[in-house]
Amino acid sequence: MRITIILGVLLFVFTQGKAQELPLYSQYVENGFILNPAMAGSRMYSPLRLSVRQQWSGIEGAPETQTLSFNKNMSDKCITCNIKGNPLSRRNKQRGVGLGAYFFNDQAGEVGRTGIEFSYAYHLQLSSDKFGKSGTKLAFGLGGVFYQFKFDKRYIAYNDPLAGSDEVTFVPDANFGIYLYNDDYFVGASAAHLFESSVKLGDNSINDDIMMRHFYGIAGYTFHLRDLVDLEPSVIVRKTFDSDFFYDVSVKLYINHFWMAASYRTNDQIVGMVGLTYNKYYLGYSYDHYSDNLIADSSNGTHEITLGVNFNIPNKMIRESRLRERRAADRNFSKTKTSRYKRNSKSYIFF
Repeated sequence: MRITIILGVLLFVFTQGKAQELPLYSQYVENGFILNPAMAGSRMYSPLRLSVRQQWSGIEGAPETQTLSFNKNMSDKCITCNIKGNPLSRRNKQRGVGLGAYFFNDQAGEVGRTGIEFSYAYHLQLSSDKFGKSGTKLAFGLGGVFYQFKFDKRYIAYNDPLAGSDEVTFVPDANFGIYLYNDDYFVGASAAHLFESSVKLGDNSINDDIMMRHFYGIAGYTFHLRDLVDLEPSVIVRKTFDSDFFYDVSVKLYINHFWMAASYRTNDQIVGMVGLTYNKYYLGYSYDHYSDNLIADSSNGTHEITLGVNFNIPNKMIRESRLRERRAADRNFSKTKTSRYKRNSKSYIFF
């Protein structure tokens, strides 16, 4: 009886690929490093990100996810720090080694998964003759992951057969990714759960699909419309060997310090997102609406908040960001006191 219930909870929450073995992230473009280790060090700066996701808010035992990530390019200086438009030049950074770390905590009912990943990436400079643009890079990344699975018995009645100490097990694993990018476009692919390890709790183990291998594909392009305005369509595709293809199609618009986005996800899910950046700070919020899900219809929706700080921003990029803002102010404001204040501002936008 005891292990049967444990297996049932685990199988419901973490298996079959068609459900949710790995957590979803609506703001995948902003923090794609947590899905692809090759993105470590691909930014012109070193991003620190904290994300909190509450799925099906208001329903007891619904999935909750918290992540904290940081990655950095270890090269001494930026080779291609010239920027174009707002956001996508953030990917156009120096070649060489990128390092990163990612801590995560997932909880769904009594079943929890906590772990940490350390990532290594190497970025190669590609020929502009073949790829049509200087600054195009190809990165390869490998991540080593350590999981702790836990069945929490705090809410089990004392006289229940399941009562007793928590069931805990530790599982090592690895992720791999590739990433092609410049300041106009990006294309990436990654695989998680390379070892397809089984999870053992108590005196039994789950040998089928509990750590099923997951595959991700991501691509996007930025249209630089004018100073401080950019449009970025993107798509992410998710797949396991035993599941159908699942995808998100998103369109993101950057305007000065602000951005907004909309996304369509498989199974008639709609996601709305808003955010802002100011100096080195980042804030993003997303709301997921499910139009064909009985559980979701009984909830207060799915919420995701991301907070961030960008370290090691190149001085040249800060200067050019301020220059773009002054040019926009010249076009949009008359020579008033407000205009003069904006032109002399010490702030800068940064994505």
